[in-house]
Amino acid sequence: MNAPHDPAMLDDVAVYALGSLPASDAERVRAHLATCAVCRAELHALQPAVTSLAASAEQSPGALLKARVMRTVRADAQAHAVPAKKQPSVWPAYFVAAACFAIALISTLVNLSLVGQLRQAQTKVAQIDSNSSGLARSLAQERATLADIMDDKAQRFPVSGGEVIRVHDKLYITLHDVPAPPRGKVYQAWTLAKGAKLMSPSLTFVPDRHGVAVISLPVDARQTAAVAVSVEPDGGSKQPTSTPTFVVSIG
Repeated sequence: MNAPHDPAMLDDVAVYALGSLPASDAERVRAHLATCAVCRAELHALQPAVTSLAASAEQSPGALLKARVMRTVRADAQAHAVPAKKQPSVWPAYFVAAACFAIALISTLVNLSLVGQLRQAQTKVAQIDSNSSGLARSLAQERATLADIMDDKAQRFPVSGGEVIRVHDKLYITLHDVPAPPRGKVYQAWTLAKGAKLMSPSLTFVPDRHGVAVISLPVDARQTAAVAVSVEPDGGSKQPTSTPTFVVSIG
């Protein structure tokens, strides 16, 4: 079934024909072409010009293509010229119109190609900016964690393979030389709120290749009475399914 035609899509179709759209935009245009007969016809009409542009514009497309068109038009005009004594002082109108149309078409295709390149550059810049922002947030969080762990006022509770650290309202588990969990398993932290009878599931984690793990628990340390870690199926459990590797009271 054909969807209603959206005139705003024609520019994107032209840039798509040139192969200059970013991948996400190209996917959107392909989906639109599947339902819009008008845009499919536009794409079909553009393909010969795009093929000609690709074959003729390997170097400096704008200037070289225009020069080539003008040479072709002049040669055509000379081939159809009347004898010298009768030749008019200006080109016939239809030659001028053909030249103007060809140059306008080429200029439009070149401009659309530049628009596509600009979109690709903007997409890359946005990705780099997003990655940079994420990295900055990660570094800031790591610095804050390190500052908390090294705080002179931090309370430390030794456990098997490391310690649980309470500083102000934050709670951390720091482990070293921890063996990797069995295949299909992860370590899972558990916390016991003050006054509660059952442990609540917290974060799952896997130590790095050196057996090191630093976990910031998403609880208020002031309201937490105990912390435990156990080995659980990948994805975690609602209640411990194995004997905890450690249980420590902190409250």
